[in-house]
Amino acid sequence: MQSKRPDRYASSAPLPSTPLTARGVRTRSGLVKAARALFEKHGYLDTNVGDIAKRARVAHGTFYTYFSSKEEIFAEVADSLLVDFQRALRDEPDVGDHPDLSERIERANSGYLRAYQENARMMAVLEQVATFNPRLATIRRASRRFWVQRNTEAIQRWKDRHLIDPEIDPEYAASALGSMVDRSAYVWIVLGEPFEFESGVRQLTRMYCNALRLTYHRDLETGSSSASGGVPPRVSTSPGVSVAELQ
Repeated sequence: MQSKRPDRYASSAPLPSTPLTARGVRTRSGLVKAARALFEKHGYLDTNVGDIAKRARVAHGTFYTYFSSKEEIFAEVADSLLVDFQRALRDEPDVGDHPDLSERIERANSGYLRAYQENARMMAVLEQVATFNPRLATIRRASRRFWVQRNTEAIQRWKDRHLIDPEIDPEYAASALGSMVDRSAYVWIVLGEPFEFESGVRQLTRMYCNALRLTYHRDLETGSSSASGGVPPRVSTSPGVSVAELQ
């Protein structure tokens, strides 16, 4: 089944509308897998359609049965990254039946960093393509938009429940806090700035909570003086905030 992708770039030719056969699904999947391997190894600019077809062991013309261009298949690879990140979030250890909100945020941050580590090569390419041309920058923005929208909705619910600072604008907060986590992951994992995983997760979560005026659960556990810090405690034990909403 072909995945639905919103308007990544207006100039792409439409893909075939007929359902794919089982063989067609395998061929298309093989092309995507080959493309990702080459993008990770050589980068976007030094990968071409002929190389992708060759690695996938199909004829050059077969590529165009499934994709209109290298940009089109790159968008498909970017979509697969989203699936990988969602799976990593689901695979993080459970935080119990009634975790507070900061525990859920910490779990999401841990899952995001872990997924970034597992997909570091492709994430590096995704960052780079945004500098080449506007259409490729659109692909990068689309990969980020999912997380910003989900975070905006989650923060709005927290605000409606009076769990966070009432002056917070959910959309700006989602964009800024998501950027903090995403850029930290890029600097630590792609650029190689030294960091320790668990410490990184905890510091990101602490700053995330501080920005929302939300008490960090680890301060309550240790009796840290920063648990109050002049900020009224706002600890959520409300279930129903899914991990996928948080990064």
